[in-house]
Amino acid sequence: MTKTIAITGGASGMGAATVERLKRRQCEIHILDVCEPMSADAAKGTHFVPCNLADEASIAQAITQLPASLDAVINVAGVAETTQPADTVAINFLGLRALSEALLPRINRGGSLVIVASTAGWKWRDFEAELRGLLNTPSFSAGKDWLTANPELWQQTPYHFSKRCAAAYTYTATQLGLPFGVRANCVNPGVTETQLSPTFRNLVGDKLYDWGVDQIGRAGTPDDIAEVIEFLAVGDCGWLNGQELVVDGGYLAGITGGWIDPSQAPA
Repeated sequence: MTKTIAITGGASGMGAATVERLKRRQCEIHILDVCEPMSADAAKGTHFVPCNLADEASIAQAITQLPASLDAVINVAGVAETTQPADTVAINFLGLRALSEALLPRINRGGSLVIVASTAGWKWRDFEAELRGLLNTPSFSAGKDWLTANPELWQQTPYHFSKRCAAAYTYTATQLGLPFGVRANCVNPGVTETQLSPTFRNLVGDKLYDWGVDQIGRAGTPDDIAEVIEFLAVGDCGWLNGQELVVDGGYLAGITGGWIDPSQAPA
């Protein structure tokens, strides 16, 4: 039976790699993105829906173009940094939340909601007091108002803040999905070579970036992450619910286990 999937950020990077995997499963794929897939071959067999997750009206318009029945909603779209820091938080969290909650009633029983956050958000519990205000806002517009009123809590690190919110939201999404019989899970990718990699290198510096990669042998590829997204979205894991899966080649395991020593990292 053909599965119908809506995926944000499906035009490039991890999203595009996920789309290729879903194509091999003969899924009906609806790509929500600010730009179309980069080639005719990448676009083949998909439906493109223009959507800017920083814009509430754009999200609402995109929703009207999606099928009434879905089997999975996959949230991959994200930015490392933008001209406006508030747009980083809007795209990485507020838009993700708005789209997910609007589409949740359309997901068939037994279906799946997938959130792609980041290992940058993995330690969100250490920052829960700062996050809770935004997490508790009831809507996209209320979230934007909260950002305006509380710049001291997020403007210095909008990317980390937004990814912490996305990871933490997994647990709310799990509760919201239960009445519909829909599972919600999160993927926290580590260093992965995508179109955003140059931005991350600029943020942390080449030496630190390369040192982290050296600890685990190589950086991830978009397909390394896509295979986990595919599993959560349409794989045989019907009892896997409310989990954050770290996909980083073992880096955080090294930190936890003590065989990677962050004090040895370049300044």
